[in-house]
Amino acid sequence: MQVKEKIMPLKIDLRVNNTTIRDQFLWDIGNLESDPEEFARTLCDDLNITDPEVGPAIAVCIREQLYEIASQTVSAMREAKMSKKRRAPEFASNSKAMNNAVDMFKYFGSKGSVIRKRKEWYLYEPVVDVVPKEEAAVVDAKEQLK
Repeated sequence: MQVKEKIMPLKIDLRVNNTTIRDQFLWDIGNLESDPEEFARTLCDDLNITDPEVGPAIAVCIREQLYEIASQTVSAMREAKMSKKRRAPEFASNSKAMNNAVDMFKYFGSKGSVIRKRKEWYLYEPVVDVVPKEEAAVVDAKEQLK
């Protein structure tokens, strides 16, 4: 089922076992057929990640962010509804498009763009590191001290 397109940036910054993955991408939260699990499987296949625990961790990370976006949207809608009740009718917004539009400027800044230039693609590639077990133990120890 396709609802109105609404593009949101999502970020992945995970360490699962000996694999560290960092990536960011745009997700259409209006497309209800988008499946985080399928996306995670495809990403792992594309990046040759063989650890079976990484895919589900990526999917959970995506779902957590989607849940956060949904809860923020509901809160914003409630707040807007309450403020409209208090506002005089002549000052109400006539443009629904303005309320539903994604402000890409807010996410990417004045110099950024949703469309990346081909010569800059290497800058946005996902980062995947497989850490030796000894280094992973050191990182775990540092995280436990925090």
